[in-house]
Amino acid sequence: MQQGLQNFALFIRRGRELNNLSQQNLHVFFKILLVNIYNSQLSHMEQGKLILKPGTFVELEKGNIAMDDKKNIPPTQKDFSKEVREKFLQATPYLNCDGEVCDATDFFRIFVGIDELHKSYLTKGVEMTQEMAHRCSVYDRNIFRGFCEEKMLDRDEAWEKMLPEIEKVMPQKKQRQHFRLICAGLEEWSLPEIKSYTKNGTIEVCPVNQMFSKVMKRKMPDCMTVWTKGDQIKYSQLQPLR
Repeated sequence: MQQGLQNFALFIRRGRELNNLSQQNLHVFFKILLVNIYNSQLSHMEQGKLILKPGTFVELEKGNIAMDDKKNIPPTQKDFSKEVREKFLQATPYLNCDGEVCDATDFFRIFVGIDELHKSYLTKGVEMTQEMAHRCSVYDRNIFRGFCEEKMLDRDEAWEKMLPEIEKVMPQKKQRQHFRLICAGLEEWSLPEIKSYTKNGTIEVCPVNQMFSKVMKRKMPDCMTVWTKGDQIKYSQLQPLR
């Protein structure tokens, strides 16, 4: 039971940190959605000091499902700013050991020590920097321009060709507009954005790279290579998918 408490404490804390959320952010989110989980409870959960009642696991499931369903993320309101809302739009819900969205039973099984944690909660992230954000910006721009040149498309034509896949990765119009300007060389990724997209440097697969690969039929470099050498990578270096 003690090991379960320790794992559960790590689980709740790391899940929150990976999404760049504070305990207060979660408290407000749950309050708006009438989920009975409070910041004081979250604090005690993260310290492994709270013995949970059965109903708490049900409330955790309600909050987790709400976090997973982006269509039901609340609109901006008091204590729920655009910045905080954007974090929830990008957030990954709590996952069970198989990588599926946790339900009440999964939360309970982790709490009592039956199930192990998903590997994403055990992986130590890479410390993302402003320079890495710049490299990612240059990388995206170079790959987009290389695609335009290869297909002999102007930027508008290339964007329209990519748009159906971009919409899957970036459901918000504001996100897509920002990414389009990054590809045009007029804007760059900010450090907070890169931390959010990379889950604080813990992701192994980049959704943007997956989108590029699907549209361009090319093998893309891994995340670490993009973060550390992205500004040196050219489209012509990418190998065709076999």
